[in-house]
Amino acid sequence: MKSYQALIKRELLEHRGAFLYAPAILLAALFLLTVFGLITEDPDMMLSSNMSLGGTQLYRYAMAGVFALWSVYLIIALFFYYADSFSADRRNNSLLFWKSMPQSDLKVLTGKALAGITIFPALLLAFAMITGLLVYLISFLVVAKMPFLPMIGPFDMVSNWVQMGIVGAVFFILNILWYAPFLGWVAGLSTLFQRWSIPLAFLIPGALLMVESLTSLSASSSQPIADFLAYRLGTGLLDDKKASELFTGDNFSAISLIVEITSSVNWSDMAIGLVFAALVVYLASEYRRRRIEA
Repeated sequence: MKSYQALIKRELLEHRGAFLYAPAILLAALFLLTVFGLITEDPDMMLSSNMSLGGTQLYRYAMAGVFALWSVYLIIALFFYYADSFSADRRNNSLLFWKSMPQSDLKVLTGKALAGITIFPALLLAFAMITGLLVYLISFLVVAKMPFLPMIGPFDMVSNWVQMGIVGAVFFILNILWYAPFLGWVAGLSTLFQRWSIPLAFLIPGALLMVESLTSLSASSSQPIADFLAYRLGTGLLDDKKASELFTGDNFSAISLIVEITSSVNWSDMAIGLVFAALVVYLASEYRRRRIEA
């Protein structure tokens, strides 16, 4: 267990720019720009003064938007992380250092994979929670500019902030697990082709889609590759209509929202994707082991 902790800590030190510094700079810049814009610019009066949503519901929607945006950043950052981490130590010769220690290639790559699904999402979850607090602070300026807007009370804010944080953590985890096959795909390519893994991750599926479209000339012909990619990339974790009902309800609870989200997940397809990602890690470790020993 201590060896895994050391491996994960090493990944944090090597990739703290993408998961610590860049999010902090981005959050600070957006906060300052938003505050400056609210102070210097005239308010947008297109908002209706007869809004049906109260301050509590508006804050839930804001928190949901915050987690949605940070989850997009997380998936993109993890894509580039796996495209680099599985081959980075081959470029800087640190692979020889790890081979000199009693750590197998499987353990090293498993540590990289675990870092991507544990410590990095936890960091961005913390940034999302901080963003939720900043949204509440910004709401004071917004209400000062547009007094007709409802304002959530501090106690309700804390309650909804905590509950939405719990929901956001579950949302982060499910997102990572759902997109695990794509992350495993680019990680496997990184083991084989190093820096070429990013363009190949798009070129290979693109070429397959082109061949599939050319061979499927009739309208009734099936396109399994296109259907699979559209399904895995376009499936949401919660229906918009159902989400609206949960966010605007007076008896909102994190448990009810989590139950609704988890019940909408296709767990069998998620399990298949996780098996594929785990198989990629194992095959990548075998390739590294044989390549170094050869």
